[in-house]
Amino acid sequence: MKRLVLTLLVCAALCSIAPSAMADMINFNSSTAADGTLTTPYSWATVDNFDSGRPGWTYNGGAITSGSDAGNYAAPYLDITQYYTVNSPSLKTDITATVFFGGAEYNYLGLYWGSVDAYNTIEFLNGTDVIATYSGSYIAPPANGDQSSSATNRYVNFLNMQDFDGIRITSTTPAFEFDNLAVGVVPVPVPGAVLLGIIGLGIAGRKLRKFA
Repeated sequence: MKRLVLTLLVCAALCSIAPSAMADMINFNSSTAADGTLTTPYSWATVDNFDSGRPGWTYNGGAITSGSDAGNYAAPYLDITQYYTVNSPSLKTDITATVFFGGAEYNYLGLYWGSVDAYNTIEFLNGTDVIATYSGSYIAPPANGDQSSSATNRYVNFLNMQDFDGIRITSTTPAFEFDNLAVGVVPVPVPGAVLLGIIGLGIAGRKLRKFA
C-alpha cells in the first residue's frame, strides 16, 4: 500500500511539472520535402509551400516569387521552387507583410528562413496584440544575410508559443524570404496519465497472480 501511495505522489508531481516543461522553444530540425526544399519535421503541421495545394490563409503585403534578383531578393539556399518575399523593390512590395491563418489559433510555427538578416523580424499576433517578437539576430547571430551558408539559411521551428492566429513579417531593407510556412498545435505530453496506466496494469497483474 505504501508503495502505491508513493507511486501516486510521483505521478501527481509529474502532472504538476508538465506545464512548465511546455515553455516556448526554438529548434532547427527539418525534413526534406518532395521538391528538395527544407520543410517542417512535424507530421501534424499544415504547410504552405507556395506552389500547389495551398491552405486558405490570408496574405497581405509581400509577394510569391522564385529565383533571385540581385539587391532585391534571393531564394533560400538551394530552393528552386516558389517562395515568399517581403520588401522587394523590384516586386513593389512593402517592408511588412501579415499572414492570418483562417481564424484558427496555433502554438507552433515553422518556416525555411532564407539568408537571415539582422533587419528581418517576425512577430506573432493574436488579433491585434503582438505576443512575441524575434529578430534575425536572435535566430542566427550575427545574421549577416549570407545566401549560401547553412547557418543563415535554416528551417526554424517555434514550438509551444502562446496561442497566435497570425504573424507579421518585417524587413527594413530588402529582403525577408521564406518558404514552407507551417503551423500546428503541439501535441501535449501526458506523463501522469501514462504512469497511471502502468500502475493500473501492475495492480491488475498482482490480482491475477493472487487468484491464479
